[in-house]
Amino acid sequence: MKNLKIYFTSDMHGFVYPTDYTNNDDKHLGMLNVINSFTKDENTLIIDGGDTIQGSPFTTFISKKDFEVHPIGKVLNQGKYDFVTLGNHDFNYGYDYLAKYLNTLDATCVCANVEDKTGKLPILPYAIKTLGNGLKIGILGFTTDFINIWEQPQNLTNFNINDTYTSVKKVFDEVRSQVDILLGVYHGGFEKDLDTEKILSTSNENIAYKICEDFNFDILLTGHQHMDIGGQYINGTYIVQTPQNAFRFIELNLEYEEKIISIKSELKTAEINPNKEMFNELLPYEKEVQKWLDSPVGFLDIPLNPSTHIEMALSGSNLANFINRIQLDASDADIACTSFANSIKGFNTDVTVRDIVSTYVYPNTLVVYEVTGEILKKALSRSAEYFYYDGKEVRISDSFLKPKVEHYNYDYFSNIEYTFTLNSNGRNSVDSVKFNGKEISDNDKFTLVMNNYRASGAGGYEFFKDCKIIKEIQIEMPEIIINYFEKHKKVIVDKTKYIHVKLNK
Repeated sequence: MKNLKIYFTSDMHGFVYPTDYTNNDDKHLGMLNVINSFTKDENTLIIDGGDTIQGSPFTTFISKKDFEVHPIGKVLNQGKYDFVTLGNHDFNYGYDYLAKYLNTLDATCVCANVEDKTGKLPILPYAIKTLGNGLKIGILGFTTDFINIWEQPQNLTNFNINDTYTSVKKVFDEVRSQVDILLGVYHGGFEKDLDTEKILSTSNENIAYKICEDFNFDILLTGHQHMDIGGQYINGTYIVQTPQNAFRFIELNLEYEEKIISIKSELKTAEINPNKEMFNELLPYEKEVQKWLDSPVGFLDIPLNPSTHIEMALSGSNLANFINRIQLDASDADIACTSFANSIKGFNTDVTVRDIVSTYVYPNTLVVYEVTGEILKKALSRSAEYFYYDGKEVRISDSFLKPKVEHYNYDYFSNIEYTFTLNSNGRNSVDSVKFNGKEISDNDKFTLVMNNYRASGAGGYEFFKDCKIIKEIQIEMPEIIINYFEKHKKVIVDKTKYIHVKLNK
């Protein structure tokens, strides 16, 4: 009997220390806790599924620093990682930042659909590893090709992000024929409900279910959707996935004797026991991060503490108004829209950098589109799909919760007054849209500012891609917010209620 053990992480998003940065309490998360949970021998593989070097205040801070040896690469080396693939957010800080990470790693990067045009980066489509017990393991990596839609063009100048399915098909038989066990490492998730097989998305952002149907991987390690999948079979392929921010990891154990006899796995939560060597080595960075986070930037006339997502969506949000006001100030657009991350910190009246980077967690920039009244109504209609009304109560539609929680695909608008009617038959409508007190027509033209993620058409807003770009503001939103406070030390929050919701049984 031969054994294979796998430790798998994904979507760690730059959370190195055991903190979520909302306060200074130690938490059961972070790479330093996770890597100290691994016990490695010659029959063990440690693998990461991408979205590793962006997403935390730590990575926001170090992205501005000049270094050759990437701190997060060092952490993965300390954890003795064998293989990694690339996630969509790993491209957010550009080629040089990603190159430093990959060149620091002892692990092999496998990503079949990412082509480095310079030929300098150590990215392979797949790798074959022979364990101490003689088992030949193939590791084929691939990522979501929606990177082409989401990422800023300048960050992809040196890359081709090829079609995911085609790239897998191109090399699958080649590696399959050489190995005993074939692992897929996919920075992507599932387009079907795992229990009901209901189709949840017809885009190619996530195609893990199709991969399981069309290719006979033994194991598919997935990510991107931040789901808790401790282990199950889909069409003969064993699948797992982890949540985000290095909160949990997978430990998988496989037994093999001429064929796979059994696979068992579980999601494990890391104990608060950070790796001391890396903790101490990177502590100067972390101290600078904490000092930076606690620096004051300005004042608000009222606190902006979020309520539940459904309450804010139904009643409007002063916090959303605040973000939109800043976007309008930076862009001179007529109308603004914004959305919230799944987890929101909010602001007290005394605002620090910590408040800003914990509330607006992504390095989004801004795009201003010229839109017609017709397009504006389409955008509002898409947001109206966030609600499900059964005649008794309003809740969030399952389409925004499964398979991935996507509160960030509901948009809050400012500078227009709009009315949603929620119908118990499931078909919601946009019944009124007013600009400057006047009902808009389909042919009216406006400038609309939004983040670059939404501008890409992501989240069901594909129609934006056909609109004329008026301007792009290539400054990340956390910096734009900080700059706004520099101009307005005491901010009077916009408390206008822009949204109205009617219920129709």
